[in-house]
Amino acid sequence: MKPPLILLHGAIGSASQFDSVSDLLSESFTNYTFDFEGHGRRAFNNREFRIEYFAENISEFIEENHLQPANVFGYSMGGYVALYLAATRPEYIQRIYTVATKFNWNVETALKESAQLDPEKLKEKVPQFIHLLKERHIHGWAQNLKYTSEMILHLGNSPALDNEVLNKVEANCMITVGDSDNMVSQTETENYASYIPNANFKVLYNTKHPLEKLNAYLLKSELEKFFIEK
Repeated sequence: MKPPLILLHGAIGSASQFDSVSDLLSESFTNYTFDFEGHGRRAFNNREFRIEYFAENISEFIEENHLQPANVFGYSMGGYVALYLAATRPEYIQRIYTVATKFNWNVETALKESAQLDPEKLKEKVPQFIHLLKERHIHGWAQNLKYTSEMILHLGNSPALDNEVLNKVEANCMITVGDSDNMVSQTETENYASYIPNANFKVLYNTKHPLEKLNAYLLKSELEKFFIEK
């Protein structure tokens, strides 16, 4: 019987991003994907974007699909949310594998990252990306960008994860980052991983930040080692 595995997308992403790797991963896992509220095909929930609300989305999905305690792969923000849920509601999570999750949020980093989400600048510089976002977020790509930008600024002032919160994570975790990630540093990833009692840190070679750039065969091998092989 294949073990169940929840795949969590990142900020301004969607479950559809896993379509290209789903068939390969399904050789070893029973995959589960879903959209965080206001992402992909899921409607907004008449509230701002916050890590704790996304954690609610995960816990509800776990209950609906009878996956408790769940094994989770979290890309970028997906990993951040999974760790937050594991720290605040440990009964929901069994094991977490993260890649490209940014932990070091402060005013400076938040301003830098939120500035990358200006719709007008994106239209001018990368119009093809706007087209992708329009197809991805059927309930409003511009609102998704706005809410994400505001959430990032909120994290800059009040990070959801710090050393005290991460120290409450009971789940076994593998915290990874690509060697060519231009958004998340190896130093910050290893530093924050050290706060998690049952976590290991690993660098993935020849790996950039975007999920689409992640080698599917490398990902499959990594997830098998962590979730299946003992």
